[in-house]
Amino acid sequence: MERGGLKLYPYQSYEVYGLSRNPFEQLASEGISDVESIHVYQEVDMRLQMIASEVIGNKSSIALSIVGPLGMGKTQRLKSLAKVVESNGGKAVYVKVDTNDILKLTRDIFYALKPPKSRTNIFLENLSRKLGFIDRLEKMLSSTGEYKSRDIAELLTEQMGKFPYCALLLDELENMQSAREHEKIQFFEMLRHFISNMPKGCVVAFACIPEAYEEYSKIFPAFFMRLHYEFKLRPMSLDEAYELVKKRLNRVRIRDTDDPLYPFTEEAIKLIHQLGKGNPRQILRLLHYVLSEAAKHKFDPIDDYVVTTILEEPKSLEEYLTRIPKEYKDLVEAIVFQFNGGPISYIQVAKAVKKPGMQVYESLNELIRLGFLVGDPKGNYKVPDYVRKFLEEGQAEREEE
Repeated sequence: MERGGLKLYPYQSYEVYGLSRNPFEQLASEGISDVESIHVYQEVDMRLQMIASEVIGNKSSIALSIVGPLGMGKTQRLKSLAKVVESNGGKAVYVKVDTNDILKLTRDIFYALKPPKSRTNIFLENLSRKLGFIDRLEKMLSSTGEYKSRDIAELLTEQMGKFPYCALLLDELENMQSAREHEKIQFFEMLRHFISNMPKGCVVAFACIPEAYEEYSKIFPAFFMRLHYEFKLRPMSLDEAYELVKKRLNRVRIRDTDDPLYPFTEEAIKLIHQLGKGNPRQILRLLHYVLSEAAKHKFDPIDDYVVTTILEEPKSLEEYLTRIPKEYKDLVEAIVFQFNGGPISYIQVAKAVKKPGMQVYESLNELIRLGFLVGDPKGNYKVPDYVRKFLEEGQAEREEE
Protein backbone atom coordinates (compact mmCIF):
# COMPACT_ATOMS: atom_id res chain seq x y z
CA MET A 1 0.00 0.00 0.00
CA GLU A 2 1.35 3.46 -0.93
CA ARG A 3 0.41 6.96 0.13
CA GLY A 4 2.01 10.18 -1.12
CA GLY A 5 4.97 8.28 -2.60
CA LEU A 6 5.66 6.49 0.72
CA LYS A 7 5.36 2.71 0.95
CA LEU A 8 3.38 1.61 4.03
CA TYR A 9 3.51 -1.74 5.81
CA PRO A 10 0.60 -3.30 7.73
CA TYR A 11 2.55 -4.13 10.93
CA GLN A 12 4.36 -1.85 13.35
CA SER A 13 7.91 -3.10 13.83
CA TYR A 14 11.51 -2.21 13.11
CA GLU A 15 11.55 -5.43 11.09
CA VAL A 16 9.85 -3.35 8.41
CA TYR A 17 13.32 -1.94 7.79
CA GLY A 18 15.16 -5.19 8.41
CA LEU A 19 16.25 -4.04 11.89
CA SER A 20 15.94 -5.98 15.14
CA ARG A 21 15.57 -2.79 17.23
CA ASN A 22 16.25 0.93 17.30
CA PRO A 23 20.07 1.25 17.25
CA PHE A 24 20.06 4.89 18.34
CA GLU A 25 18.55 4.31 21.79
CA GLN A 26 21.85 4.25 23.69
CA LEU A 27 23.19 7.79 23.66
CA ALA A 28 26.06 7.39 26.12
CA SER A 29 29.07 5.19 25.39
CA GLU A 30 29.13 3.78 28.95
CA GLY A 31 26.33 1.32 28.24
CA ILE A 32 27.84 -0.11 25.05
CA SER A 33 30.27 -3.01 25.50
CA ASP A 34 32.02 -2.84 22.10
CA VAL A 35 31.88 0.92 21.71
CA GLU A 36 34.99 0.91 19.48
CA SER A 37 33.03 -0.85 16.73
CA ILE A 38 30.58 2.03 16.38
CA HIS A 39 32.79 4.96 17.35
CA VAL A 40 33.37 7.47 14.59
CA TYR A 41 37.05 8.38 14.80
CA GLN A 42 38.05 12.02 14.48
CA GLU A 43 41.46 13.68 14.47
CA VAL A 44 41.35 14.05 18.26
CA ASP A 45 41.13 10.26 18.64
CA MET A 46 44.27 9.73 16.57
CA ARG A 47 46.15 12.31 18.65
CA LEU A 48 44.96 10.73 21.92
CA GLN A 49 46.19 7.34 20.65
CA MET A 50 49.60 8.85 19.98
CA ILE A 51 49.67 10.32 23.50
CA ALA A 52 48.71 6.96 25.01
CA SER A 53 51.47 5.27 23.02
CA GLU A 54 53.96 7.87 24.25
CA VAL A 55 52.95 7.24 27.88
CA ILE A 56 53.11 3.46 27.58
CA GLY A 57 56.06 3.18 25.19
CA ASN A 58 58.38 5.83 26.60
CA LYS A 59 57.12 6.15 30.18
CA SER A 60 56.28 9.77 29.44
CA SER A 61 54.12 11.86 31.75
CA ILE A 62 51.50 14.01 30.02
CA ALA A 63 48.69 16.35 31.15
CA LEU A 64 45.82 17.37 28.88
CA SER A 65 42.31 18.76 28.78
CA ILE A 66 39.31 17.76 26.64
CA VAL A 67 36.85 20.59 26.15
CA GLY A 68 33.46 20.51 24.45
CA PRO A 69 29.71 20.97 24.96
CA LEU A 70 27.60 18.20 26.47
CA GLY A 71 27.18 15.27 24.12
CA MET A 72 30.42 15.71 22.18
CA GLY A 73 32.10 12.49 23.39
CA LYS A 74 34.34 13.72 26.21
CA THR A 75 33.58 10.79 28.52
CA GLN A 76 34.29 8.26 25.79
CA ARG A 77 37.71 9.79 25.16
CA LEU A 78 38.61 9.63 28.87
CA LYS A 79 37.42 6.02 29.05
CA SER A 80 39.60 5.14 26.05
CA LEU A 81 42.66 6.47 27.90
CA ALA A 82 41.68 4.46 30.98
CA LYS A 83 41.37 1.30 28.89
CA VAL A 84 44.87 1.69 27.42
CA VAL A 85 46.45 2.22 30.85
CA GLU A 86 44.61 -0.69 32.49
CA SER A 87 45.26 -3.07 29.57
CA ASN A 88 48.98 -2.49 30.15
CA GLY A 89 48.81 -3.36 33.84
CA GLY A 90 48.44 0.19 35.08
CA LYS A 91 45.95 1.92 37.37
CA ALA A 92 43.39 4.35 35.96
CA VAL A 93 41.61 6.58 38.47
CA TYR A 94 38.43 7.77 36.75
CA VAL A 95 36.24 10.16 38.76
CA LYS A 96 32.98 11.62 37.49
CA VAL A 97 32.82 14.91 39.36
CA ASP A 98 29.43 15.17 41.06
CA THR A 99 30.14 17.83 43.68
CA ASN A 100 31.41 21.36 44.25
CA ASP A 101 33.01 20.25 47.53
CA ILE A 102 36.77 19.98 46.96
CA LEU A 103 37.15 17.88 50.12
CA LYS A 104 34.77 15.23 48.79
CA LEU A 105 36.26 15.42 45.30
CA THR A 106 39.80 14.93 46.61
CA ARG A 107 38.62 12.11 48.85
CA ASP A 108 36.92 10.46 45.83
CA ILE A 109 40.25 10.51 43.98
CA PHE A 110 42.08 8.75 46.81
CA TYR A 111 39.23 6.29 47.39
CA ALA A 112 39.36 5.32 43.70
CA LEU A 113 42.95 4.25 44.33
CA LYS A 114 41.87 1.74 46.97
CA PRO A 115 41.70 -1.93 45.94
CA PRO A 116 38.61 -3.98 46.86
CA LYS A 117 38.33 -4.92 50.53
CA SER A 118 40.05 -8.14 51.57
CA ARG A 119 41.81 -9.36 54.69
CA THR A 120 45.18 -8.46 53.18
CA ASN A 121 43.98 -5.00 52.12
CA ILE A 122 42.45 -4.33 55.54
CA PHE A 123 45.76 -5.32 57.14
CA LEU A 124 47.66 -2.97 54.79
CA GLU A 125 45.18 -0.18 55.46
CA ASN A 126 45.61 -0.60 59.21
CA LEU A 127 49.37 -0.59 58.71
CA SER A 128 49.14 2.60 56.62
CA ARG A 129 47.06 4.18 59.38
CA LYS A 130 49.70 3.27 61.95
CA LEU A 131 52.36 4.76 59.69
CA GLY A 132 50.34 7.96 59.55
CA PHE A 133 49.34 8.11 55.85
CA ILE A 134 45.58 7.82 56.26
CA ASP A 135 45.44 9.94 59.42
CA ARG A 136 47.50 12.61 57.71
CA LEU A 137 45.25 12.63 54.64
CA GLU A 138 42.05 12.69 56.67
CA LYS A 139 43.33 15.62 58.70
CA MET A 140 43.99 17.61 55.53
CA LEU A 141 40.54 16.70 54.23
CA SER A 142 38.74 17.61 57.44
CA SER A 143 38.21 21.23 56.33
CA THR A 144 39.31 23.64 53.62
CA GLY A 145 41.37 25.40 56.27
CA GLU A 146 43.42 22.21 56.70
CA TYR A 147 43.64 21.58 52.93
CA LYS A 148 47.36 21.59 52.07
CA SER A 149 47.52 21.52 48.27
CA ARG A 150 51.22 20.66 47.97
CA ASP A 151 51.15 17.95 50.67
CA ILE A 152 48.05 16.31 49.19
CA ALA A 153 49.66 16.34 45.74
CA GLU A 154 52.79 14.66 47.14
CA LEU A 155 50.67 11.94 48.77
CA LEU A 156 48.86 11.39 45.46
CA THR A 157 52.15 11.17 43.57
CA GLU A 158 53.44 8.66 46.12
CA GLN A 159 50.35 6.44 45.84
CA MET A 160 50.05 6.54 42.06
CA GLY A 161 53.77 6.00 41.66
CA LYS A 162 53.29 2.47 43.00
CA PHE A 163 51.89 1.39 39.63
CA PRO A 164 53.87 0.81 36.39
CA TYR A 165 51.49 3.19 34.59
CA CYS A 166 48.76 5.40 35.94
CA ALA A 167 46.08 7.86 34.89
CA LEU A 168 44.09 10.51 36.75
CA LEU A 169 40.93 11.21 34.75
CA LEU A 170 38.40 13.79 35.95
CA ASP A 171 35.12 13.94 34.06
CA GLU A 172 32.49 16.72 34.13
CA LEU A 173 34.80 19.08 36.02
CA GLU A 174 32.26 21.85 35.39
CA ASN A 175 30.27 20.46 38.33
CA MET A 176 32.65 22.12 40.79
CA GLN A 177 32.05 25.49 39.12
CA SER A 178 29.82 26.71 41.96
CA ALA A 179 32.52 26.15 44.61
CA ARG A 180 34.02 29.20 46.30
CA GLU A 181 36.79 30.77 44.26
CA HIS A 182 39.50 30.21 46.89
CA GLU A 183 38.50 26.51 47.10
CA LYS A 184 38.76 26.12 43.34
CA ILE A 185 42.21 27.69 43.53
CA GLN A 186 43.18 25.24 46.29
CA PHE A 187 42.10 22.26 44.18
CA PHE A 188 43.82 23.45 40.99
CA GLU A 189 46.93 24.22 43.02
CA MET A 190 46.89 20.59 44.19
CA LEU A 191 46.58 19.40 40.58
CA ARG A 192 49.37 21.77 39.50
CA HIS A 193 51.74 20.34 42.08
CA PHE A 194 50.77 16.80 41.06
CA ILE A 195 51.41 17.54 37.37
CA SER A 196 54.76 19.10 38.26
CA ASN A 197 55.82 15.86 39.97
CA MET A 198 53.92 13.17 38.08
CA PRO A 199 55.24 9.62 38.26
CA LYS A 200 56.73 8.23 35.05
CA GLY A 201 54.16 6.69 32.73
CA CYS A 202 51.34 8.91 34.00
CA VAL A 203 48.59 10.75 32.12
CA VAL A 204 46.39 13.42 33.73
CA ALA A 205 43.29 14.39 31.78
CA PHE A 206 40.11 16.21 32.59
CA ALA A 207 36.96 16.94 30.61
CA CYS A 208 34.92 20.12 30.87
CA ILE A 209 32.38 22.26 29.04
CA PRO A 210 33.79 25.43 27.38
CA GLU A 211 32.09 27.94 29.70
CA ALA A 212 33.55 26.41 32.87
CA TYR A 213 36.94 25.87 31.22
CA GLU A 214 37.17 29.56 30.37
CA GLU A 215 36.26 30.53 33.93
CA TYR A 216 38.78 28.14 35.49
CA SER A 217 41.59 29.29 33.19
CA LYS A 218 41.05 32.90 34.29
CA ILE A 219 41.02 31.98 37.98
CA PHE A 220 44.19 29.89 37.89
CA PRO A 221 46.24 30.40 34.70
CA ALA A 222 49.35 28.85 36.29
CA PHE A 223 47.68 25.45 36.25
CA PHE A 224 46.53 25.64 32.64
CA MET A 225 50.00 26.70 31.51
CA ARG A 226 51.23 23.30 32.78
CA LEU A 227 48.98 21.35 30.40
CA HIS A 228 50.81 19.76 27.50
CA TYR A 229 47.75 19.51 25.26
CA GLU A 230 44.35 21.15 25.01
CA PHE A 231 41.76 19.38 22.84
CA LYS A 232 38.67 21.32 21.82
CA LEU A 233 36.15 18.90 20.36
CA ARG A 234 34.54 19.99 17.10
CA PRO A 235 31.09 19.10 15.75
CA MET A 236 30.71 16.07 13.50
CA SER A 237 31.04 16.66 9.78
CA LEU A 238 28.27 15.43 7.49
CA ASP A 239 30.47 12.53 6.31
CA GLU A 240 31.10 11.55 9.93
CA ALA A 241 27.33 11.65 10.57
CA TYR A 242 26.84 9.28 7.63
CA GLU A 243 29.44 6.94 9.14
CA LEU A 244 27.75 7.13 12.56
CA VAL A 245 24.40 6.10 11.07
CA LYS A 246 25.91 3.29 8.99
CA LYS A 247 27.77 1.77 11.94
CA ARG A 248 24.77 1.93 14.29
CA LEU A 249 22.37 0.45 11.72
CA ASN A 250 24.81 -2.32 10.80
CA ARG A 251 24.77 -3.60 14.41
CA VAL A 252 21.06 -4.43 14.30
CA ARG A 253 20.44 -5.46 10.69
CA ILE A 254 18.61 -8.74 10.25
CA ARG A 255 18.23 -8.37 6.50
CA ASP A 256 20.90 -7.43 3.95
CA THR A 257 20.60 -4.22 2.01
CA ASP A 258 22.60 -2.56 -0.75
CA ASP A 259 22.19 0.83 0.93
CA PRO A 260 24.06 1.07 4.27
CA LEU A 261 21.97 4.15 5.24
CA TYR A 262 18.60 2.43 4.67
CA PRO A 263 15.89 3.17 5.81
CA PHE A 264 17.24 6.74 5.84
CA THR A 265 18.10 8.69 2.73
CA GLU A 266 21.16 10.91 2.47
CA GLU A 267 18.88 13.96 2.46
CA ALA A 268 17.28 12.84 5.74
CA ILE A 269 20.66 12.45 7.45
CA LYS A 270 21.79 15.79 6.06
CA LEU A 271 18.74 17.48 7.60
CA ILE A 272 19.18 15.71 10.96
CA HIS A 273 22.87 16.65 10.99
CA GLN A 274 21.89 20.26 10.36
CA LEU A 275 19.22 20.25 13.07
CA GLY A 276 21.59 18.62 15.55
CA LYS A 277 24.32 21.18 14.72
CA GLY A 278 26.87 18.38 14.48
CA ASN A 279 26.50 17.40 18.15
CA PRO A 280 26.73 13.56 18.26
CA ARG A 281 24.31 13.13 21.18
CA GLN A 282 21.77 15.49 19.65
CA ILE A 283 22.06 13.70 16.30
CA LEU A 284 21.48 10.35 18.05
CA ARG A 285 18.44 11.74 19.90
CA LEU A 286 16.93 12.96 16.65
CA LEU A 287 17.70 9.68 14.86
CA HIS A 288 16.14 7.68 17.69
CA TYR A 289 12.97 9.76 17.73
CA VAL A 290 12.59 9.92 13.95
CA LEU A 291 13.12 6.16 13.48
CA SER A 292 10.71 5.38 16.33
CA GLU A 293 7.97 7.60 14.92
CA ALA A 294 8.57 6.47 11.34
CA ALA A 295 8.20 2.83 12.39
CA LYS A 296 4.83 3.59 13.99
CA HIS A 297 3.54 5.03 10.74
CA LYS A 298 5.43 2.58 8.47
CA PHE A 299 7.13 5.30 6.44
CA ASP A 300 9.48 3.80 3.87
CA PRO A 301 11.95 5.26 3.09
CA ILE A 302 12.68 7.86 5.75
CA ASP A 303 13.56 10.92 3.66
CA ASP A 304 13.84 14.61 4.50
CA TYR A 305 10.09 15.05 3.98
CA VAL A 306 9.37 12.39 6.62
CA VAL A 307 11.92 13.96 9.00
CA THR A 308 10.32 17.39 8.58
CA THR A 309 6.85 15.93 9.14
CA ILE A 310 7.87 14.09 12.31
CA LEU A 311 9.86 17.00 13.79
CA GLU A 312 7.38 19.77 13.07
CA GLU A 313 6.02 21.70 16.06
CA PRO A 314 3.62 19.71 18.28
CA LYS A 315 -0.08 20.38 17.78
CA SER A 316 -0.99 20.18 21.48
CA LEU A 317 0.47 20.31 24.99
CA GLU A 318 0.07 16.53 25.27
CA GLU A 319 2.07 15.98 22.07
CA TYR A 320 4.81 18.33 23.34
CA LEU A 321 5.10 16.43 26.63
CA THR A 322 5.12 13.10 24.79
CA ARG A 323 8.21 14.15 22.87
CA ILE A 324 10.25 15.01 25.98
CA PRO A 325 12.96 12.37 26.68
CA LYS A 326 11.82 10.31 29.66
CA GLU A 327 14.83 11.24 31.81
CA TYR A 328 13.81 14.91 31.62
CA LYS A 329 10.02 14.60 31.68
CA ASP A 330 9.62 15.37 35.40
CA LEU A 331 11.56 18.64 35.01
CA VAL A 332 9.43 19.85 32.11
CA GLU A 333 6.19 18.80 33.78
CA ALA A 334 7.20 20.77 36.89
CA ILE A 335 7.87 23.88 34.80
CA VAL A 336 4.59 23.46 32.88
CA PHE A 337 2.22 22.54 35.69
CA GLN A 338 3.79 24.00 38.85
CA PHE A 339 5.27 27.19 37.37
CA ASN A 340 2.93 27.81 34.42
CA GLY A 341 5.72 27.40 31.87
CA GLY A 342 8.25 29.70 33.59
CA PRO A 343 10.50 31.64 33.54
CA ILE A 344 11.95 29.83 36.51
CA SER A 345 15.44 29.28 37.97
CA TYR A 346 17.12 25.88 38.03
CA ILE A 347 17.24 26.04 41.84
CA GLN A 348 13.43 26.34 42.04
CA VAL A 349 13.03 23.44 39.63
CA ALA A 350 15.52 21.35 41.64
CA LYS A 351 13.53 21.96 44.82
CA ALA A 352 10.27 21.06 43.07
CA VAL A 353 11.56 17.71 41.74
CA LYS A 354 13.87 17.07 44.75
CA LYS A 355 17.03 16.52 42.71
CA PRO A 356 20.59 17.91 43.03
CA GLY A 357 20.90 21.44 41.70
CA MET A 358 23.84 20.82 39.34
CA GLN A 359 22.14 17.74 37.86
CA VAL A 360 19.01 19.79 37.17
CA TYR A 361 21.10 22.66 35.78
CA GLU A 362 22.78 20.35 33.26
CA SER A 363 19.49 18.72 32.29
CA LEU A 364 17.75 22.05 31.73
CA ASN A 365 20.60 23.24 29.51
CA GLU A 366 20.37 19.99 27.56
CA LEU A 367 16.64 20.62 27.09
CA ILE A 368 17.48 24.05 25.67
CA ARG A 369 19.88 22.42 23.23
CA LEU A 370 17.16 19.96 22.26
CA GLY A 371 14.71 22.82 21.65
CA PHE A 372 12.22 21.83 24.36
CA LEU A 373 13.01 24.86 26.56
CA VAL A 374 14.42 28.34 26.02
CA GLY A 375 16.60 30.47 28.28
CA ASP A 376 16.31 34.15 29.10
CA PRO A 377 19.01 36.79 29.76
CA LYS A 378 18.63 36.34 33.53
CA GLY A 379 19.57 32.67 33.35
CA ASN A 380 16.03 31.37 33.86
CA TYR A 381 14.21 28.68 31.91
CA LYS A 382 10.82 28.69 30.20
CA VAL A 383 8.78 26.79 27.61
CA PRO A 384 8.85 27.91 23.93
CA ASP A 385 6.23 30.39 22.69
CA TYR A 386 4.15 27.70 20.98
CA VAL A 387 3.82 25.83 24.29
CA ARG A 388 2.92 29.10 26.01
CA LYS A 389 0.00 29.38 23.56
CA PHE A 390 -1.22 25.90 24.58
CA LEU A 391 -1.16 26.98 28.23
CA GLU A 392 -2.99 30.24 27.51
CA GLU A 393 -5.62 28.44 25.43
CA GLY A 394 -6.16 25.94 28.23
CA GLN A 395 -6.49 28.75 30.76
CA ALA A 396 -9.05 30.53 28.55
CA GLU A 397 -11.09 27.36 28.19
CA ARG A 398 -11.14 26.85 31.95
CA GLU A 399 -12.27 30.46 32.51
CA GLU A 400 -15.11 30.04 30.01
CA GLU A 401 -16.31 26.94 31.83
